[in-house]
Order: sequence, then C-alpha cells, then structure tokens
Amino acid sequence: MDLLQQLNNGGFGGGSVSSEVSMGQVQELQKALTAGYGSDSAGLEGGGALRIQSLDKTLMAVVQENKHFALFNALQKQSATATVDEWTEQSGIGGFMGGSTNTEMGIIRESTGDYARRVGFVKFLMAKRQVSVVQSLQGAIAQSEAIEQVNGTKQLLTDAEFLCFEGDSRIVPTEFDGIGSQLETLDSADHIIDAEGQTLTSINAIVQAAAVISGYGNFGTPTDLFLSPGCGADLDANLDPAYRVPLPNGQESKRGTPVRGIVTAQGDVSITRDVFIRGEDMQLPFELMHGDIASENNFTPTGVECNADSSDVGSKFGAPHGGNYYYLVSGINAEGQSIGIVSAQVAVAAGKKVMITIDKSASGKESGYVIYRSRKNGTNNRNDFREMMRVPRTGEQTVAVDLNREIPGSSSAFLLNLNASDQSITWRQLLPMMKFPLAAVNQATIPWAQLLFGYLRLAKRRHHILIKNIVPSASAWKPFA
Repeated sequence: MDLLQQLNNGGFGGGSVSSEVSMGQVQELQKALTAGYGSDSAGLEGGGALRIQSLDKTLMAVVQENKHFALFNALQKQSATATVDEWTEQSGIGGFMGGSTNTEMGIIRESTGDYARRVGFVKFLMAKRQVSVVQSLQGAIAQSEAIEQVNGTKQLLTDAEFLCFEGDSRIVPTEFDGIGSQLETLDSADHIIDAEGQTLTSINAIVQAAAVISGYGNFGTPTDLFLSPGCGADLDANLDPAYRVPLPNGQESKRGTPVRGIVTAQGDVSITRDVFIRGEDMQLPFELMHGDIASENNFTPTGVECNADSSDVGSKFGAPHGGNYYYLVSGINAEGQSIGIVSAQVAVAAGKKVMITIDKSASGKESGYVIYRSRKNGTNNRNDFREMMRVPRTGEQTVAVDLNREIPGSSSAFLLNLNASDQSITWRQLLPMMKFPLAAVNQATIPWAQLLFGYLRLAKRRHHILIKNIVPSASAWKPFA
C-alpha cells in the first residue's frame, strides 16, 4: 500500500495520522513529499537525491534521415574507372529530315553522327570524426562512436544531395558540378525555364518542360520532378479545395490530397519534395547561419561598387522591379564563406543592368563570390538579404552583371529522366562510402575519416530541365514586395 493510499484509509497501520504514525513512516513520507520534479542531478536534495534517474537510451535528434536524401537514393550507382572519367555524348545521327532522297544515279550525300567527348572529374567528400576514449567507455544515453559514425555519414550524404542540385566547380573547385551548372553548358536555352518570380500554382511550366524533354532532338522521357517543400505546397493548395478522397473500410473521408504526380502526354511524372532544394529561408547570408566559420575565413572582399546607369536588351528588370537595392558580397572557397561587405544603395530602373565590381580580399584566398541582394526598396540590414548568384573570381577585380535573371530568395524545380535503361543521370563513384581509421597522435581519442569519392554524371543533358526563379506563395521574404 503506497503512502497516499494509507493516508486516504485513515493513516498508517489503520490508525490516525496524529496518534499511530512511527518516526520511520514520517521520514518515509517526508522523502516522498520533497522528491519534486527537479532534473538537474547536481541540484537535487531531500527525497529527490534518492530518486532513480530515468534516462531513455534513445537519442531523439531532429536531423536529416536517410529518407531525406531523395535524389541520391534514386540515382543509379556506377563505378568510375579513374579520377578523370570520360564518355562520349551523341547529340544527333547526322543529316537532316528528308536529306536522304536522291536520283537514280545521283551522288549519295555523306552524313555523320554528332559526337562530343565529355569528361567528369571525381571529387572527394571527406568528414573527420572522433570521440574520446573515456566517452566511448562510459555508460551513456547512446553509444557515442556509433552516433558520430552516423553523423559523419549524414554529413557526406547532405553534401552529396545538395551538390547534385547546386554544385559548381567554377566557383569552388572541390565541388562536383550539379544539375544546374551542367545544364548551363548546353547550347539550348529550352532546358532552363525561367518562372520569373511567379509561384508554381499551375502545371504549365512542368508540362512545357516535359514536352521539351520528349521532343525532337532530345528524345527523352520525363519521370521525376524534384522541388522544394514550399513549391510543392503551392501545387497542393491549388487543387480544388472541395476535393474528397474516399477511404476504405468506411473510414471518414478527408479533404484534399497532396499532389504526388502529374500526368503528361509524355508519361506520368512522380513528384518528390526535397528539403535540400533551398527556399528563401536557406538563402540568408552565410554569416547569419555560420557566424563562427565566417569570422575565421579571412577572405572578405575589400570593396564592392554597383552601377546601374547602362541599359541592356537582355535585362529582365521590368517596371514592377524598378526601385532601390543593396548588394552584399562574401568570398567563398572550400572552407565556406567570409563575412560579407555591403554596397551603397543603387537605384535600378526598368531595362537597366547592374554592374557589380568586386575587389579581391587582402589574402586572395577566395575562389569565387556569393552575391546577395536586398528586397526592392529594402534595408541594408543583413537579415534583409537573400542569395542571388555565385560567380568565380577572375583576378584583382571581378565584375558580375545583374540582369534580374537570377532572383534572390527564389527556388527551383528539376524535371529529370531517371529511367534506369536510359542511364541519363547516374552517380559515378571511384570509392563507395567507407570508414578510414586515423591515428590518435597526442590525445586519448578514437579518430576516423569517412570518405565518399564520386560525382554526378549527366550523360544525356537534354533529358533534364531546370525550372528556376520560383517564388512560393508562402515565402516570408519576397524579392519585390
């Protein structure tokens, strides 16, 4: 019988509390009443100091899981034969439609297929992890070495997933080229569709992209669309809100349904919401998200000057975009980004272009620059900038041009051909992910490296399309608001 029940039954031993409680029972009651709810073991006293600590041996972590590496998991994995991986891309069979007609004795015209030699460079993703010997031996909520090994794996997969979309070796030479930068090397403008700051509330751009992929000269089959959760939410929200889904076994029907695919004339396209495709909340200046790293990187540009006096026929600054802007520029290399430098305010009118002149850092260690732009008529507060574009460093001065073709705070969608038989896009690896033990030199630690050597091969670039400059309707930061 517990203490509370004994009290309810009239005291201890069937008597009243005042007359028949023993000293030992009083002490037992005192311990129970003073146990409390404290969780700091160093500060517990009274009955609380005797309480058994209930430590659930499960690490509850709000971090990415294997399911989040959606594109990397979907890619075919193939072996690369060397760090320089070569293949031949055929873009045509030669001749022209109707070009084989002839007379009975006419000279037969010669034609040859169109071939190009392409090269991919294996890049080296590495993560160092270690735990102390003491930490590995003592009892803990979770096994420290196993947890850190999982963390190292997730770090490599996070970088692989992100770089598959946004990697650019021109800016950071240690990166492999992602889908976006590889499509930019095509001689066809049809494979990058500009949403020009609009939301993805209809399937028009997706249907247009599917038609391009399957059209003459491309001959592909669109199978999968990867987009950010924010862009996916716009597709979901713009279904008929009265749509009902009947559920089996007489369960209550639910309103609405997520859009998991799109039926096109070229085939069904599956939709995957990928958290590594960045929205505006992931495009804040690097120093606001990783201030300690940015402070240590001593390659901040020494100056940035903006001029918007010249017009350009290619400018996409229209009347709704005219206004005042600030620019923030940070240096970048494999170590991350530096603290940024903010320009003076520049007035931009319709049809103009902004020439951004960047003076290199004193150390000259940067391999490129990340250019952020403020909202139209926004402030020069660093929270009011979002990433616009990245450019390689070209010397003592680097000049970048803003034609409003890269909209800060926007997101992208990638329509791909993942048919295994086509081998249009694959992950080529020189070395599968492995754990490599390291020597502890002068510390009682267990160190190791985790390695993943490979790159993304777009063997048939014309089978894929990038839809860029999408601004989800739920974005908190709008570039032209």
